[in-house]
Amino acid sequence: MVTVKPGDSLWKLAEQNLGKGLRWRELLAANPGILDPNHIVAGSQIVLPAVSSSHRTPVKFTVRTGDTVSQIAQSQLGHASYAACITHANPTIRDANLIYVGQVLLLPATCTP
Repeated sequence: MVTVKPGDSLWKLAEQNLGKGLRWRELLAANPGILDPNHIVAGSQIVLPAVSSSHRTPVKFTVRTGDTVSQIAQSQLGHASYAACITHANPTIRDANLIYVGQVLLLPATCTP
């Protein structure tokens, strides 16, 4: 997560955090709450997309207000289709539509949707 500062843009944040301004669309995809990519509010939090790596280890993720399994898969694993991997890695999820704020999920190191 990064906090938006006055004068920031998705392009600038992508350049600083992802290495290329052209990757601003990845920030937009990871932050479905951004309705207008040309207007981000100073002080707001921007979720950075997960970095793909073959050396990735499983991590724990705490569900926040508004999160869905698909959104978590998109923002943390890079693709919404990885939602099935999250539900598989968390047998306590009986229904992918029923997760709750504060719930801790294990995000798998690898995924084959």
